[in-house]
This record gives sequence, C-alpha cells and structure tokens, in this order.
Amino acid sequence: MIRSMTGYGAAERVTETVRVAVEIRAVNNKFLKVTVRRPDGLGSAEAAIERQVRDRISRGTVTVNLTVEPRGAAARAPINTEVLAAYRRDLERLAAETGGGGGEVPLEALLGLPGVFGSDEVRLTEIENLGAEVEAAVAAAIERLDAMRETEGRATAADMASTLGDIERGVAAIEPRAPEVVEAYRDRLRERVSALLDGMEVPADDALLVREVAFFAERSDINEELSRLKSHVGQFRALLGETEPVGRKLEFLTQEMVREVNTLGAKSSDLNISRQVVEMKAKVDRLREQTQNIE
Repeated sequence: MIRSMTGYGAAERVTETVRVAVEIRAVNNKFLKVTVRRPDGLGSAEAAIERQVRDRISRGTVTVNLTVEPRGAAARAPINTEVLAAYRRDLERLAAETGGGGGEVPLEALLGLPGVFGSDEVRLTEIENLGAEVEAAVAAAIERLDAMRETEGRATAADMASTLGDIERGVAAIEPRAPEVVEAYRDRLRERVSALLDGMEVPADDALLVREVAFFAERSDINEELSRLKSHVGQFRALLGETEPVGRKLEFLTQEMVREVNTLGAKSSDLNISRQVVEMKAKVDRLREQTQNIE
C-alpha cells in the first residue's frame, strides 16, 4: 500500500509527575529531513526521537514538536539551599563590614537571586521514567501520522489506477490506427503524383513510390513506443500494490512515460493519434504530480 508523504499525528501521555505532548507534521521532500523541537534539558531525547521517525518514515520533511510539563511535586522548582545559604552569609557579612547593621537577611529578599531555584533542565531530568514516556508519546503520534498517510495514499492510488486506465484506453485507440496512417499516406502520395503527372506522357515510378512509403513507415513507426508505454503502465500498476516505499520508482516510471508519449507526438502526423497523445500527456502529467507526494 502506498503512503502519502503528508500527514499529521498527535499524542499525549499524562502521569502523576509529567504531561508529555507530541505533534508530528510531515510534508513532501525528495529525501528525509527530521527536525525535533523540544524543551531545554531534553537534548538527549532528540537523537532517540529522530531514530523513531527514521525507523518508520523514509522520505519527507518531518517536524516533531515535543512539550513536557512537570506535574505535582515535580512541577515545583527545587530550592538550592546551598546557594541560598551562601547568599545569606555573604550579604550578612557585607552588611556588618559596611556598617549596615546586623541581623538576618529577610528570606524574601533572597528568593529572586540567580541560582536559588533549580532550572527547568534540573526539574525535567529528575522526573522518573521521562524518557520512556516521551518514547511512548512519539510512537503513538507516529502511528496516527501513518494512519493519515495511508488513508491519503489509498485515495491517491485509486485515482492513479483510474488515470492508468485512461492511458491504456488511449494506447488501445492508437494501436489499430497506426498501420492505417501508412496506408493513408500511400494513397495520398499516389493521388498527388497522379495529379502532378496528369496530361503528361510520363509514367509514375512505382519503385520510387514504394521507397517513399517505406521511408515514411519507418520514420513514423510508433509500435516500439506503444509497447514500452504499455510496459511502464503495467509496472506502475503493480507498484501500487507494494507495501514498501515506491515513490522513487514511480517517479522514474513517470519520466519514462513522459518520454514515450512525447516521442509518439513527435512521430505522428495523424490528427486522431495526435488528439489521443494530447490526452495521454495530460494523464501522465497528472501521475507525475501525484508521485511527488508518494513516499
């Protein structure tokens, strides 16, 4: 089953000590690019999150937004009692030395000083099982992202299959017409030569006519292009049922299909075939655009 490269997934884990929320957004890209946005103090989790993404996604630009909120006792910033005591000693000594009077420094005057309260990084690293909670939340978000990508992929595959059917019908319409083009050219050439020689005592050279028709037939032969185009369509249809990522293979096949259809148009001088070629060009262009979003 093919997957789209675009999608969104979100998940949340809540315990007594922490709330972990993850949002993952994916858009199309020729290669895989993973960006992790996480709180300070969780740098160690970034590599693990990227590994989780790479294990499930092979192409696209993937952005992971991680939010971590301590809860309960973990939400309270720890007081660094050693720093607080050091501030108090220094301030009391300074007051005594400068004649500012003795006595204890009020506690509320110390709480706003740098380092008295522990940092967010310290709080997060002290949360028990935080790494496991982050991993579980990321895994759940990836599952939901994948579900959306698969849903969009199924819809795209169905539309692609319909487009392939249109191309096959175009080929089927051209195939019986191809030999008729040579016959029509032969008849037109004979009529023109007869008209030019009318009233002249010069007989038409049948050998020259045969060589000219043979040259036209060789120059305008499109059987090889039609055969290759049918083969590409068949391979494309088979890949739509694969379970592995096939985006790059589909892109290659559409490039080949574009080449074959363009050659058909260049070789054909028949109006009916040209009309079919124009329709097929539009269908192949549609396939090419859609493959840009297939993993």
